[in-house]
Amino acid sequence: MFPGLLMNLMLYAREAPVFSFQPGAAVLGAQVSVKAVAIEPNGTQVPLFKLNIDSNITSKLMIDKGKLMGSVMLDNITLTLASSEIGVFKTDSLEKVVKTGMGLALGKVNATLGKGIILPRMKHIQLVNTVLKMEKGFVAISSDAETLQTDRSSYL
Repeated sequence: MFPGLLMNLMLYAREAPVFSFQPGAAVLGAQVSVKAVAIEPNGTQVPLFKLNIDSNITSKLMIDKGKLMGSVMLDNITLTLASSEIGVFKTDSLEKVVKTGMGLALGKVNATLGKGIILPRMKHIQLVNTVLKMEKGFVAISSDAETLQTDRSSYL
């Protein structure tokens, strides 16, 4: 119906994301919508359709050797046609594209978490035997502290 025209996709949250701590994992639920419009040569935006995307992501995190490490996985993602100005159409192929895109993005996050994110250190103190534990509604971090010896003669 609109061949050769540019499209604009507007992504916005339908509701505030829900972030919760469960035993052993953190869970993020997001509900977003995508509005698609065609842009006519004179700049007029013509509404095309709106898609709803609902997703749940789970992360398992730990602290090891002063680094935050872990993994993230996509539990569920659904894409539905909320409204359309161009007629009803199937969203199966679009949902596959979104799942693939999310998989690629989460793969990059997992690569970073696999290497670990260095946590800030305190001056002359190193945390050792650190344990990160997630329970329903909270995260507990416990650790021993080790004082680092400094050679004061190097300051002279």
